[in-house]
Amino acid sequence: MAYHVYDFVYCKVLTIVICDMQIEDTEVQQFMWTKLNETMLKHRFPKPNFKEFMVDSAQANWNVVRIIYGFRDPSIRMVHKEHTHLFH
Repeated sequence: MAYHVYDFVYCKVLTIVICDMQIEDTEVQQFMWTKLNETMLKHRFPKPNFKEFMVDSAQANWNVVRIIYGFRDPSIRMVHKEHTHLFH
């Protein structure tokens, strides 16, 4: 899996994480996002505020994004922040 951000300073999409996962369930992805947040905190980015999320339509992906960056409840959508590329 790879995670990217659009950097408005450089006007480019930048890769922030590449992770080879044997399985893409909610628990594994939540571990990865937690470690990413710990790394950002270590480098003085304490509260990332992502404007939008785009993932494929796999439910595990949305569950994690909603748990980590939403309302801690995977059933509650983050209105106007969620987009899917309909890959699956």
